[in-house]
Amino acid sequence: MVDASSPAGPSEQGPTVYTFPGKSLLNREEAARYLGIAPLRLRLLDIARCGPVALSPGCYRVDALDLYRSELFLKAELPIEEASRRAARAQARIESDDFEPDPFMEMATQHDLRDVMAFIGGRVAIVGGLIIVVLSHTPLSRILTHTLR
Repeated sequence: MVDASSPAGPSEQGPTVYTFPGKSLLNREEAARYLGIAPLRLRLLDIARCGPVALSPGCYRVDALDLYRSELFLKAELPIEEASRRAARAQARIESDDFEPDPFMEMATQHDLRDVMAFIGGRVAIVGGLIIVVLSHTPLSRILTHTLR
């Protein structure tokens, strides 16, 4: 065992750079293929902020995509081993030309998007109702009702 406080020996030439196997960063199209969903759906998940965490806009880490897939499996109370198995198959899906969507990921991401849209729709309905209540008790409401007739 080498002492960490000792200076580098004569055999070491300088810092060593280790490369990790495989591609760890994917663009949006590759990430969508990796998850088994359409690129448009991944873009909608980004806009709604309910999808995988992006490293930068349109750039995803593979481990973040695997974590997102695992979270969806845990939320659906499915075995995490199935998520690991699908992650192993997903790497081959990136290089292939034919796109085969993952039915579970399609369904789970659609559910997430519907949850977000229901939340936003509810907030819009509340704000719209408040605006109608406020305007109905002002002189502006009389002007609007006379001009719309």
